[in-house]
Amino acid sequence: MSSIIFLQFFLGIVLIGLGANLLVSYTGRLSANLNISHFISSFIFIGLATSSPEIFITILSTIKSASNIAIGNALGSNISNIAFVFALSLLFVKINKDDVKNTVNHETIIFFKYLVFYIILLIPILWDSKIDFYESMVLLMSLLLFVIWYKKSLKKRERKDVWTNKDNIYYLLFLLTLSLSVLLAGTELFLMGARGFASYIGISNYVLGLSITAIGSSLPELAASMESIRKKNVDFVIGNILGSNIFNIAIVMGLIGLIETLLNTSSLELLTRKDVIRDIIMISTTTLALVIVAKNYNSYFVKSMGIILLTSFIIYQMNLYGFSI
Repeated sequence: MSSIIFLQFFLGIVLIGLGANLLVSYTGRLSANLNISHFISSFIFIGLATSSPEIFITILSTIKSASNIAIGNALGSNISNIAFVFALSLLFVKINKDDVKNTVNHETIIFFKYLVFYIILLIPILWDSKIDFYESMVLLMSLLLFVIWYKKSLKKRERKDVWTNKDNIYYLLFLLTLSLSVLLAGTELFLMGARGFASYIGISNYVLGLSITAIGSSLPELAASMESIRKKNVDFVIGNILGSNIFNIAIVMGLIGLIETLLNTSSLELLTRKDVIRDIIMISTTTLALVIVAKNYNSYFVKSMGIILLTSFIIYQMNLYGFSI
């Protein structure tokens, strides 16, 4: 394999990790100025921030007529966020029962249901092996309508001076812009290296998106989850994963049809229904596992589920590359 491909791949991962971690840190500090719960903070700010690598991969790959990388990356990231990121969090970080007893509440259940709605919506959208302009609009508009509905359903909270330090906020916005620049540069390098690697070993863009790019772009979620659990903010972990997975479908996949229509590009490869069914089943089962763990916390059960999830993820990745057990 060319040393240039390896260098692009390695530097891309480093810059993605750096940019995403900075983005997570600064969005967390920015959310501290807002009068919102930990769950909503992690859902909106951390979830969207950790989905930024997938968003950049979608934009760049779709522009280059490789939108199947974007589709695979969105689906693969949703799988990785639970079967890899969440599983590792369960296995290697100690979680006390008291830390999770209030995690699953009415607010969390609403977002669980919304994620399930999006997973069901993916079936007819991907059934024709592509995402067109109107399907993109359905994904994006459904997110917008949900946000509007949820905002109206929230009870008004009285609090003055939510934006407590304007100078500090301007500084944070500058740092956020800088973090996004680092992330964009890393994504470009990572994508170039990943496509070179895929060409070298002879795998499709879709498999590339489901595997290498999905794992690479899930590194920010892993860092955010580990840090949140270390600080006993388990609700941050659940909110981060739910937010990231919803944004991966609504925004990441929603941009594909829009960009292809605006730039008159299209993917050079078509998905098969067999691939779509396999990946929808994997997303559905991992999401169900997330719900079960969140609602039925027990130390031994959680560790066992972590092992099951991680094992299923390894088997799934091996299957993508043609290995069987």
